[in-house]
Amino acid sequence: MPGIRFPHIAEKFLAALELAGATVILQSAVDSRPLTAGVVVGGESYRMEIYLWTITHGGKGRKRPREYRIQRTAAAPFVLKAGVRTIMGGWHEDTGTWAFWDVRRHLTKAKSPSSQISLDTLEKASIAGLATETRNLHEGREIAIAVQPDFLLWYIQEYERIYDVAPEVDDAGNLVDASPEDERNFIDTASDEHAVSRRHGLVEVVRQFREARFRPLVLRAYGYRCCLTGVALRLVDAAHIVPVSDPGSTDDPRNGLALNPLLHRAYDAGLLGLLPGGRTALNERRLDGLRAQRLDGGLNLLRQSLPPEMRMPSSPEFRPPDEYFLRGLRARGWTDDDIGSSA
Repeated sequence: MPGIRFPHIAEKFLAALELAGATVILQSAVDSRPLTAGVVVGGESYRMEIYLWTITHGGKGRKRPREYRIQRTAAAPFVLKAGVRTIMGGWHEDTGTWAFWDVRRHLTKAKSPSSQISLDTLEKASIAGLATETRNLHEGREIAIAVQPDFLLWYIQEYERIYDVAPEVDDAGNLVDASPEDERNFIDTASDEHAVSRRHGLVEVVRQFREARFRPLVLRAYGYRCCLTGVALRLVDAAHIVPVSDPGSTDDPRNGLALNPLLHRAYDAGLLGLLPGGRTALNERRLDGLRAQRLDGGLNLLRQSLPPEMRMPSSPEFRPPDEYFLRGLRARGWTDDDIGSSA
């Protein structure tokens, strides 16, 4: 596969971050390597220097037909800077995946300016969203992380913790769909206290991956539009119906809604409710409390923005079950009387 020019790879990288919900502020030209940018997501912000290459075939003839690599050409020596996240990776066009390596292992000049990853790992990531690979080299252990574009933001937020849990990182793929009992057993079977600590760290990182997986699945199910107002404009959140704080919450995409940020906050605050079947309601008991505090400004605008019921996903497999709606209401403080009076 021929190489892709750096500006095109950089544009793919930035577009994936924005689609994942980040605001990207370029601080250099898109054709300069490293690409420097600020990323803002939620209440966090990151400064980044980004080195990217095309992932191309790197095997020696027939001996290694499934070996791929990035060739770190045209790059000055890496320098870590305080407060800056330095990313070293590549794009593989055929599988549509990103792969990354720990830049901290490449601060000095190496015999070979390449970093390897197998096609097996890239293909696994293209299906599961995440795959890892560890190689024992003369210079020590090298870890490659491959992810789908949906999880690029997760990698940027978690990458240091991922590399710091080596050698346990190869179990990451097995933990993606693990139950709490599976996670507990994984930790309990560690060989020593250091391994226990690393496994705790890996479990937490993979839990963050599961949360990251929730968002693109939900937004895709609703066509990237708020299920109540139809607003898109990249101003849409993936909200949990049964909130994360509830023991019965799940990252099953059926437990998700696409809501604009205002309605997401109203929903989580228990002011807005979604009843079985997706019917909308406002909690009149809570509204009475707001009126008493003279905090009911904008209520008429809120009422007018709400349709009688939400727009359901076009695919039945993503349609929320009524039990999720009821549990979500109760977790947000709705009483049976509140639900009954709104029905």
